[in-house]
Amino acid sequence: MLAECIGAVLLLLVPVVCSVSSNCFYLPHIALEGGTYDEFSATDIQQCCVECARTQCCLAYTYDGTKGRCFMKSAITSSYKTSEMTSGLKANSNNGQGCSLRNIRISGGTAQTIKLLRTEDCLQYCTSYGIFSWSPPLKDSQDRNGDCSCMSRISSIEYSFGSRSAIIPSVNNLDLK
Repeated sequence: MLAECIGAVLLLLVPVVCSVSSNCFYLPHIALEGGTYDEFSATDIQQCCVECARTQCCLAYTYDGTKGRCFMKSAITSSYKTSEMTSGLKANSNNGQGCSLRNIRISGGTAQTIKLLRTEDCLQYCTSYGIFSWSPPLKDSQDRNGDCSCMSRISSIEYSFGSRSAIIPSVNNLDLK
């Protein structure tokens, strides 16, 4: 029994160590709405990032610099601009170098928009921009291709069923072994 507990503890420690070493993707002047499952006092946004990395259900967080509080998010419904808050997304792909989001549409600074059939095609097309967002065609549309947007900055995030978005690490950060 003791050996099983020690093994379970060791298995739990590995993901925490990997997550804590991941990057933080900050969204200055953006507050995320929805999905708040916890909040706590903090002196800076770095504390929010570390706690989110340690928690499996955390997707994102918002830090209120005026109140000194972190709001941990398991879902995102929308976002809004505010000078008092900064939000962040949990690094969850490419060994903590990227962030992949399901049912989330990212908007902002769109440099390129194109119609593409699959999420994977959009990711490949947008690699040099750093951020992509792909949304499926509308149900009543005859078009089989979804909307692919490539961008280099984020201005808002919102829930959008079927959408896929990601912050793509630069090619020199990818482990291509």
